[in-house]
Amino acid sequence: MRLPKAFWLLWFGQAFNRIGTLAPAFLVLYLEQDHLVDSRTTPLIVGLFGAGVVTSGLIGGALADAIGPRRTIIAAQPVAAATALLYLATTNMAALCLLALATGFLSAVDRPAGAGMISKIVPQEDFSRAYSLYLVGFNVGMSLGPVLSGLLLSFYPPALFIVWAACSGIYAALVCALPADAVRPAAERREGGSVLRSAARGITEPFRVPVLVAFLSLTFLMACVYLQVNSTLPLGMREEGLDPGEIGLVLAVNAVLSVVLLPLVPKVVAGMHEEIPLMLASGFIAVGFGLNVLAHGIPMFIVATVVWTIGEVLWAPISATFIAKRAPEGRVSTFQGSFFFAWNAAFVVGGPAGIALAKSAGYPALWLAALALGLAVALGFKSLTRISGFRVPEGPDAPAEETTAPDKVPAAS
Repeated sequence: MRLPKAFWLLWFGQAFNRIGTLAPAFLVLYLEQDHLVDSRTTPLIVGLFGAGVVTSGLIGGALADAIGPRRTIIAAQPVAAATALLYLATTNMAALCLLALATGFLSAVDRPAGAGMISKIVPQEDFSRAYSLYLVGFNVGMSLGPVLSGLLLSFYPPALFIVWAACSGIYAALVCALPADAVRPAAERREGGSVLRSAARGITEPFRVPVLVAFLSLTFLMACVYLQVNSTLPLGMREEGLDPGEIGLVLAVNAVLSVVLLPLVPKVVAGMHEEIPLMLASGFIAVGFGLNVLAHGIPMFIVATVVWTIGEVLWAPISATFIAKRAPEGRVSTFQGSFFFAWNAAFVVGGPAGIALAKSAGYPALWLAALALGLAVALGFKSLTRISGFRVPEGPDAPAEETTAPDKVPAAS
């Protein structure tokens, strides 16, 4: 499959951006290592970062539909770079909380716009395969990011934010070379306020479709399990004696394995009913995080990571298609925003709740709770088949298929 130069510019741009973007877990490790916050403040920092990520999905999708995906991506990157660098001059607790909220928002506001941009530069018949390749690039960045963060945290912590700012600048520069967004008619430009109001009203549209409400609710619950990777999992590994470099190495196994497996998944799930891969994905994620109860060193943490990674890569293509099949024409980015909202809402709830449970009852209790919740979600996906709107007509009259994804591959993300 030959893809245009513009696609590869976007591919490299978002890959560089993922390499530099600091995961909240490493942000917490930095803040605790430099004694800027204590363990009692950690859930607040993670929750605020997550709140920024949650709102970015809805706002980013609406902005991409209203002003164009290219403009949305480019506008966000200089602000992201400046915000990252502010960490180097900030020690005030209130200011750190505001920075956590802002950087969470800026780290993910481009995600709906990125997928929308692909739909403009790649022929429709190549969109699904191109988006899968885009996710591979995302995971290349995610595989290198934890390793780099672990090394920088060990040898020169301020470089975490310098690299973050530099990668945001590279992303903006590459996207500047992409085709410009379509110019809206003069009448629409004069009524710009009404365009934005219409986009804002459209944010709620996916939440008025019963089958999507159920799907997004289950997505949120599964993300509460999966997104422990960005909060309690690194802290749990540190509790077991792993240093930052070893933590980064274990997490890189996930991203590297995703790069290898993701292109194979569409063939594996071909012919399955939509609910089957969803159930399998939830089950693997549940069992993978549950296996952490047996982990006391690098080997078992890697085994557990391999298991939940299989669930992650199963989840990515089928969940993307599930949302896309039910998105009306012209609302692709907004519907993607609703998906990111559901997935990343777990940053606000699942991350802090996981930390609180681990500190009060211990990490074994947390991993067993993750196992139970994940298995319950798997059963919930089976029940989607009973909800009106689950079956989508196939054939020439069916909507054109486009894809989306959560905050981390599989992202979903």
